[in-house]
Amino acid sequence: MTLNNLDPAALQQRYSLLCRALQATPAVDDPQPALATVGQLDDLIHRELLELARHGSPDDFADIYLGFDRELTRFREFCADPRLAEKTVVAFGGPFSAGKSSLINALIGKKLLVVEVDPTTALPAYVLAGEADTVHALNAHRLRVPLTDEEFATLTHDEVHRYGSQVTRALSAAFVTRRDFPWANLAFIDTPGYTGRATGGDRTDADLAATQLGGAHAIVWVASIKQGNLSEEDLVFLARLDPNIPRVVVASHADQLTDSDCAAVIERMRDTLAARNLPVLGVHAVSARPRQAELLTPLRAQLDVWNQTPRQQRFAHRFKALFTRYQRGLEREAAAARWQLHRINRIATLADGDLAADASQLKSVIDERLEALKTVETRLRDLRGRFFGELKRTGNKVGIPLPEPHEVELLEPGHSNLLERLVALREQQGREEPDVRQALSALRDKNKTAHCAPLLRRGSRSHPVNLRELLKPNDAMHGPQLVRRTPSKALAALLPLRKANPTAHHHTLLRRRAQPMSQALNLLQN
Repeated sequence: MTLNNLDPAALQQRYSLLCRALQATPAVDDPQPALATVGQLDDLIHRELLELARHGSPDDFADIYLGFDRELTRFREFCADPRLAEKTVVAFGGPFSAGKSSLINALIGKKLLVVEVDPTTALPAYVLAGEADTVHALNAHRLRVPLTDEEFATLTHDEVHRYGSQVTRALSAAFVTRRDFPWANLAFIDTPGYTGRATGGDRTDADLAATQLGGAHAIVWVASIKQGNLSEEDLVFLARLDPNIPRVVVASHADQLTDSDCAAVIERMRDTLAARNLPVLGVHAVSARPRQAELLTPLRAQLDVWNQTPRQQRFAHRFKALFTRYQRGLEREAAAARWQLHRINRIATLADGDLAADASQLKSVIDERLEALKTVETRLRDLRGRFFGELKRTGNKVGIPLPEPHEVELLEPGHSNLLERLVALREQQGREEPDVRQALSALRDKNKTAHCAPLLRRGSRSHPVNLRELLKPNDAMHGPQLVRRTPSKALAALLPLRKANPTAHHHTLLRRRAQPMSQALNLLQN
């Protein structure tokens, strides 16, 4: 069926769907107070924060602002369906045509999601348990739009060719509720595949997918087993994600290879992930074919584990991290300005005439800049306070406790790949890749082991300096040096050894009082 042979009834239904997708006023029975409050948060970020940035902002403000925009988008999706606040969100990610939607359909036992999605459309679909089978979508005006299963199924990549419309362009997310969804405490999110192409401005679908995956509690990464291994694009994408988010890698379309070939590909994927320092909970071969249902057993078992593990929503932490990043940027600029002011003051002290006048003018400019940055910091603190006040009120409406976290709660151990950093540094300096064979052959040279102690960060076991000291007379005088202690009262006990008849002082060394027998022995030696 194409646009040319659509009957009038089908065209009328499509027109009705497009009108609902573009509606700008909420329905009478759906006031959506939580989404209205999110609009106030939007105003604080998209208007007041932008206006504040004109007076002072760090160099990476564009990234900070984009982070706010993406996090607000995700928070708006949770407010559109407050039940998500009680769920552990498991995101299914991967490249276009990897089989994410087909896998979700196989896990829930029905053809629910659209198998083919336009790779340039950022329309994540949440799937969760509920009391009724419903489908809603969130439109560009931040209103919930009800859809039938048939309408949701028509949101495919060939929508323009078949219907002459692009309803998906007017929607930002879909929410699919099913009574028989197997996991009561989980919510799946089917992220559209990425291609790296821009979807609007400088943003790419890969960036949008990274945002959706980065905000999930767990990740199922889907790659086709037919490609033989994870692609470089897959590995780079996985490296962008927070390593603290637990993840599972599954190889789809396993029914198209023999068992031995599947095992070889899975082993190859495990080795590749280990070599790139990308931690995963497991790598499994899966298939959406009903006759290969047993291949889903390991993935189902992992989903059962996540279903039993409650997860905390971290919207407040991510918002606070963005505000803190802005604040730290202002502090760096203020520190740089103070350093410049210190240098100008030194120059002004030694200068005279025109040079002194120039230094005075520069000093005035820097003073004005410091005062402006101080004003921006004050306004930023006020904006942050009002933002978290609105965020907390919104969280109370949707059942998400969102108090402003303390900055100490943002401290987390850093993660870095030393090998990747060294390679990037070598490329930055324009050096050639070293010959590994030549580097290994150098280990055969003589006298290489002489430096093993410094490499191991251990001192020489022989302690040659201290042993040379023992060759001198009165070697017991160096006891504190050997044990690396400062001279103490014990040294006084060793001093009598320098005299004749050292046995006369054995009671001092043994730290015992002289007994009558030892006194008698002393008399015999005199």
